[in-house]
Amino acid sequence: MKSYCVGLLIGLLVWNPVSASAQSETYIMHSSRLILAKEATGNRAVIQDGTAQNVSKLTLLPNDDGTLCIAYPADEGLLYLSLDGSWDARFLGDATTDKAHFTLETQADGKVKFRCKSNGKYLGTDGTSDGNHVYADKDGTKAQHLWRLAETTDESFPVDTLHYIINTASRLQRNEGWGVSLCWWANMCGKWSDKKIDEIVDWLVSPTGLNYNIFRYNIGGGDDPENRNCTQHHMGNGKGLRAEMEGFKDFSGDEYHWDRDAAQRKIMLKIHERRPDAIFEAFSNSAPYYMTYSGCVAGAKNANDDNLRPEYYEEFAHYLVDVCKYYYDNYGIVFKTLEPFNEPVTNYWSANGGQEGCHFSTQAQIDFLRILHPILRESGLPTVIAASDETSVSQSVTDFKAYADADILDLVGQWNTHTYSASTKARSQVGSLAREARKMLWQSEVGSGGSGIGGNLSLMQKAIDDIRYILPDAWLDWQYVEESGDQWCTVRGNFAQQTYQRVRSYYVHQQLTRFIPVGYRYVVSLKGSTLAAISPEADTLVMVAINTESDVQYHRASVLFAVPEAEIKAWRTSETENLAQVKGIAQLNEDGSICFSLPPLSITTLQIPLRESHETAEGIEPDVPYLILPQYNVEAALTANEDGTLTIEPVDRRPGQVWMLRGQDGAYTLQNMAGQYIYDGGSSYYMSVVATEEAASQVDVVSIEPYYFRIMTDAVKGFDLNGESYSTGTRVGHYAYGSSVAAGHRNWQLMRLPVEGGDEVNVCTTVFQTESAPVLRRYNLQGQLVGAGHRGIVIEVLADGTSRKRIIR
Repeated sequence: MKSYCVGLLIGLLVWNPVSASAQSETYIMHSSRLILAKEATGNRAVIQDGTAQNVSKLTLLPNDDGTLCIAYPADEGLLYLSLDGSWDARFLGDATTDKAHFTLETQADGKVKFRCKSNGKYLGTDGTSDGNHVYADKDGTKAQHLWRLAETTDESFPVDTLHYIINTASRLQRNEGWGVSLCWWANMCGKWSDKKIDEIVDWLVSPTGLNYNIFRYNIGGGDDPENRNCTQHHMGNGKGLRAEMEGFKDFSGDEYHWDRDAAQRKIMLKIHERRPDAIFEAFSNSAPYYMTYSGCVAGAKNANDDNLRPEYYEEFAHYLVDVCKYYYDNYGIVFKTLEPFNEPVTNYWSANGGQEGCHFSTQAQIDFLRILHPILRESGLPTVIAASDETSVSQSVTDFKAYADADILDLVGQWNTHTYSASTKARSQVGSLAREARKMLWQSEVGSGGSGIGGNLSLMQKAIDDIRYILPDAWLDWQYVEESGDQWCTVRGNFAQQTYQRVRSYYVHQQLTRFIPVGYRYVVSLKGSTLAAISPEADTLVMVAINTESDVQYHRASVLFAVPEAEIKAWRTSETENLAQVKGIAQLNEDGSICFSLPPLSITTLQIPLRESHETAEGIEPDVPYLILPQYNVEAALTANEDGTLTIEPVDRRPGQVWMLRGQDGAYTLQNMAGQYIYDGGSSYYMSVVATEEAASQVDVVSIEPYYFRIMTDAVKGFDLNGESYSTGTRVGHYAYGSSVAAGHRNWQLMRLPVEGGDEVNVCTTVFQTESAPVLRRYNLQGQLVGAGHRGIVIEVLADGTSRKRIIR
């Protein structure tokens, strides 16, 4: 068995479900330092300033099932905090229902969570202001879901710290790069003076600038010069006259006018000169006007109708390929990909609209690609087709499946999707489909609105979500230069006056693009607001963390393979800083964790030295510890609960959350560090845990694509998230897996928890409830008992034979 040379760090996160053994009175303090109370008029739960008249101590009443009730002393008698409906929390008169029963879970630093027995969700708020409502439907992952039991209303609330793992041994996709469309800013900026063009291009491509290396050249369709079917300059009412693209032909049979599009071409050639490794894609928004039904390149008269006439499919295919070949023959520009569509299955594109656009139904896409592919191959160009560039990731999934059903996936060399409309589920699905089909995958365009740095950070959070769940090879922005605002651009300018300046969005983007260059590989980080990647030499970890909240955030990341006492470099962009290098903000602890803070509304990038050599966690092996993570939720893991149920819960590495495969050659049982085994429940849907291996069910772990597995309980059924939900508390059962890898609610990542020093290092402390007193036990990798003690103390046997006591609070 391999040794993965890193401390398991189980003890970094404290988990301990507590049941009250006696009635007690306490203030329940929210993380905002406001107090849980009943609203002054009505019965909704709120958080209030400690001086409010309706604030009082609440009574915690223990129940026989190990839960407790939270009682408010009203004039008419005790009222009990309860789930009301699907999410509200109200003080009601019935204490007997599960909706009024809560489990108290203690966290680090004296904080607690309250989990409702009825729905498995937590108490929390959406805000931190006086009077904010309390809800009972939270996932337990945010500071607003944390509380403290306090004697007085003016006690301090312990600073919240986000605990998570960054596992540099769990390697994900290689970064092919970052990029942006040339449409339409290059059509305007290419008319500027050479000096100004050189400066904005350097800002764009320099390794110390945005460090972009991928660029999408727009093949203009061109409107009717005589405007016979649309109003002159109709695009001025939408995206502006910058969106008016000239076509290379004015009518069918016309010769090519290669002198057109000089401005966009000039920008592309400047990029090619300054960035020899640049990757170019050619894409089309619309066919020339004379090939369309409407006679207008903005779209059909009905925006839901296709606009390219089928009799022009072949001519349009030649048009696109001829442009690619012209740039190859005359300028040495090799377009890696040719994308003939742009957000085709939408109702965005209609005649007299604000930009070029063309609706293609999925079937029309299929029909056109069957014509385009042989024409492109006959050209001798190395260019391959990219598709389908939908604005909605769920529609991209629909297109992909339709292409597969039509047996045309082999015609497509790369899959592109935009993420303007994107869910975690759809992101994961399109990623799995593309990887199974061995297609390169780009997030090829996205932007975001909003205001100020908050809007900029929102776009970078979208980038992190895209990279984490789609696992694309590259991530591309939409626009570089705009004339107004600071959201849909990184440089704001005046096209006519040739003035320009970088806006804060530029520096926010740099926090990712400058420090995660081509060739870096993303690694697993179990916090949704973070992104991590390692250098090709595996000697440097780059970690990006975003704080979109109005309060300071504190992080404690368990970084596997970090170099002890190494210098950590950091850069930050905030409301007052633009990619400022900051010193001393990150502390590397002896246990391998790194602590740092994030100011409100900020993004920070850390460069962390790693050990010179370490092995990657490849394949699946028995008798080593794993977290079993659902594809749809990076912050949750398969967890055995005290009542024997299996759910996904926030990652905290409790004993019931760390699993080992027992057995060999695919005939495994799954045992957790609490000594429990998974049982499939016989003929029932829900799975549970049992205490003995003899009663356990056998499972087979099957790789379905590079990063995910299905865990099968028999030849047909696999581990399944109930209702395709991926929120914490969701029950896990087993169900027919089906044939598609896009069934992400049945896909799992097994993240190995490396152990330093070989087999004799302890991996977990287990609490057993016995008839007398609880006993703490510690197991090695083989599941053998290596230490035991009384309540609150465990004896650890280390790799060098020494031992130590640890206090478990």
